[in-house]
Amino acid sequence: MYRDLLGQIPADAYVREDVLAAEIAQVFRPSWLCVGFTEDLKNHQDFITSQIGPHSIVVQNFDGELRAFRNVCSHRFARIQTEASGNRPLQCPYHGWTYNGEGHPVGVPLNKPCFNLTDADKAELALEVYALEVVGHFVFVRMEPVGPDLKTFLGDYHEELQHLSAVCTDRFETVSYEWEANWKLGMDNAAEGYHVPLVHADSFGLILSLQLEISSVPDHSRYTGKLKDRSLKWWHNVHKNLKITPSDRYPEYGNFLIFPNIVITFSGGAFLTFQTFDPIAPQRLRINSTSWLATNRGGQTRDLVVGELKTFSAQVRDEDAEICRVTQAGMRDVPDNRAPLLGQMEGRIAHFQKAWAKRMGAWSVSGASA
Repeated sequence: MYRDLLGQIPADAYVREDVLAAEIAQVFRPSWLCVGFTEDLKNHQDFITSQIGPHSIVVQNFDGELRAFRNVCSHRFARIQTEASGNRPLQCPYHGWTYNGEGHPVGVPLNKPCFNLTDADKAELALEVYALEVVGHFVFVRMEPVGPDLKTFLGDYHEELQHLSAVCTDRFETVSYEWEANWKLGMDNAAEGYHVPLVHADSFGLILSLQLEISSVPDHSRYTGKLKDRSLKWWHNVHKNLKITPSDRYPEYGNFLIFPNIVITFSGGAFLTFQTFDPIAPQRLRINSTSWLATNRGGQTRDLVVGELKTFSAQVRDEDAEICRVTQAGMRDVPDNRAPLLGQMEGRIAHFQKAWAKRMGAWSVSGASA
């Protein structure tokens, strides 16, 4: 019976404000979220920010130590760091309150006449501290104060991120863009290759075989696959001309989903794309995408390869953005509010949706449609 193939998330969970609010509290806040990269945090006072629903996270370098905080000034609640990245003190742009590595407001302009705050007062007004850990290039933050460490959360994928970081050292593109779709729909789309022959007929469909092997660990999943001959020949020439030593672990194609919102693709043993699917609103998401090439000799040939990879990636992104927009419109018009039908090639969607349902508890299926 086809109902045995239904997923865990009903259609209205992709459009409702209250479901998104519950997801922020029960899915995102307890999870380890990748908020950026060590390459942007090398120097004293370097910072990065990340936005998850209503929450802004700032990670700042204090004399070589990375710390993560809620990015909200304790005085009048302005955002402290307002750019995606940069180098400046952790100082509120509104009234100049300045914070140290403990999150304490150590610089309060006109403190004596205006507030007369004691050291004890300042300690009570410290920024909310978030847990922070680093693996390879990747900086992870957990908003909830209690929970598993990063290695426990990632399981086997902790070492996979170390491996990918060691192979791919040449970051060549960082872009952010928004889609008219729920964040879960973006993850569903990334989890399967079933749509490739039609949606990506002139891009991905030309290079990837659909004989994909699926494997999973709790909450996370991956598939590995074979590249078509034309792509293998192209990558062989790239390896030779750029003196690349490709990954022997993933010589052709790998795709990873790290719950809740990370998508990683790895092609030709040398090309890494790392994306986070961050919720903005029930029907809008932001994708932060960073691309890396394996260690190489550089030069003009490298620039030509990078140009081709950028063009290819942009085409695939545009194709996915449009089909997710079309599907999001359909989510608003499901008469019986059922969950999607998931076939054999969509097993990673089922895995993702089970992890979502586990976190959401009463909000899953019946709760979301109540």
